[in-house]
Amino acid sequence: MRHNIIHDPAKISWILNHCDILHLGLSNQHGSYIVPVHYGFAQQDDGSFVIYIHGTGDGEKAAALDKEKSIGFETDHGHENLVYTPPSPTEFNPSFMSVIGNGVSERIKDPQAKANALKMIIHHYVAKSPVAIIPEEVKGINVWQIKVTNITGRVSSPTKSWQQALHISQSLNRGKHYNEDGALIYDDFADQPTDAASDNDSDASTGASENK
Repeated sequence: MRHNIIHDPAKISWILNHCDILHLGLSNQHGSYIVPVHYGFAQQDDGSFVIYIHGTGDGEKAAALDKEKSIGFETDHGHENLVYTPPSPTEFNPSFMSVIGNGVSERIKDPQAKANALKMIIHHYVAKSPVAIIPEEVKGINVWQIKVTNITGRVSSPTKSWQQALHISQSLNRGKHYNEDGALIYDDFADQPTDAASDNDSDASTGASENK
């Protein structure tokens, strides 16, 4: 078993909260394909998850969601940290977190349930909805719930903040840390953060209160 696979619902919820786009694995007459969608989710009392998505009601995605008994999904985040461990030129390890799983999709028809699902989607991206969601006004919107039957998370080459948030005991990769622009942000061998790292830390603490 891989040491970085996560089954804890609380940790999976944390990862889902930090991801932005869900990728659905669907199929049509041409074969399997992937559809990126916005999403929201809720965790039930028993720890299980329900994922909410919306879209047009007459496209291929809608047909697949209404037809298929089980669909796959994936979401990921955090590719901004790349660790290089010298001297090997192949020892590059990008940090990322992800969630994959399967579930059964069902179109939501009840207006109140539909409104609640739309609120979940909006609140995944903003702390406060910019408009009121009224059940009577969302009857024409197509919303589906995916009742998750199987789900796991994964964290690869965790950053220090992920390790603390998820209580990961996995050792941190030591080396030179680069951001997504290729700038050196930290050198474990020098034990001193670079100017870019200091700027990133400032940005993180500034945005912490805005985190979902």
